[in-house]
Amino acid sequence: MNNISTTTINPDVARLNAARIGVQYIGQPLLFAIGMIGCILNIAIFLRRSMRHNSCAIYFHASSWANLFCLTWGVLASMLATFTNNNPATYNIGYCKIRFYMISFSQMSSRACVVLACLDRLLLCSRSSRKRLFCRASVAIKVVLVTIFICACLPIYTLVTYEPQLLIRQCISMSRSVQTFEIINLWLLGFGAPTLLMTLPFASNALYVTLTQHDATSSKSPYRIAAEAFSQTLTSSFGIYVFNGLSFYVYTLTAPSFRRELLLLILPRRWAITLRQKEQHQMSLTNRIGPSRLDGTSIKLKVMPRNVVATNL
Repeated sequence: MNNISTTTINPDVARLNAARIGVQYIGQPLLFAIGMIGCILNIAIFLRRSMRHNSCAIYFHASSWANLFCLTWGVLASMLATFTNNNPATYNIGYCKIRFYMISFSQMSSRACVVLACLDRLLLCSRSSRKRLFCRASVAIKVVLVTIFICACLPIYTLVTYEPQLLIRQCISMSRSVQTFEIINLWLLGFGAPTLLMTLPFASNALYVTLTQHDATSSKSPYRIAAEAFSQTLTSSFGIYVFNGLSFYVYTLTAPSFRRELLLLILPRRWAITLRQKEQHQMSLTNRIGPSRLDGTSIKLKVMPRNVVATNL
């Protein structure tokens, strides 16, 4: 009689593996498609004539390009590694260094530009005319260039310290000082209640990987291996890029002017002219008390003295 050996798989391990595969084969392609469409539409809208002279739009325009690069080097590269079952970052030292440098550089640039856009609106609301002078397109372009240069210099350490680790099949730095710097930097940048909640999953996983990177795989249970693979995929290959992929949809839901420019971009010219005429009519109705022109400048009405009015009557 032949002995037939059967192996049973823990249901929890099977569910974790299924969830990880779902994120890789469904979540990542969906995020990449939605994100790339959004980034392209963002860039097209911010390149319109009405947006090119808006300082806040310039910051968002730069952030959109950074998001596009981040999705390309982050999500697309991870998808190709999954679909081809070949990840060059685990054995090619040049690709390992360049990929993680570009991811760090683009994410820093994207977040910095969003912060600058918020600061620009804050200064615009200031009573000080000197502070409002910073809300100009020429100033915004210079600030963006300086910000990009700083963000390009900050992650240079990845080009020196990151190397493929064949044992754990990851591209990380084995230097204790660099790992400590990354963890401290990550938690400092994530300080504060809203930001901390948004970065907590990725920061927790990064801390766990750092503390357990020297644990031998043979000493881990199948459930632990599956849980680590799922958390790594969910946080490092998907969750960290959600911000970069959904910016267009956040702008569309929150900014009426952005929705208007989007409609003018995609509608036929005849419909766009009709839409502008309706906006002008609506603006004339709402500005009867304090009328203003389309460019935002107020119309000063001449008030005649009472004696002049009485004489004319």
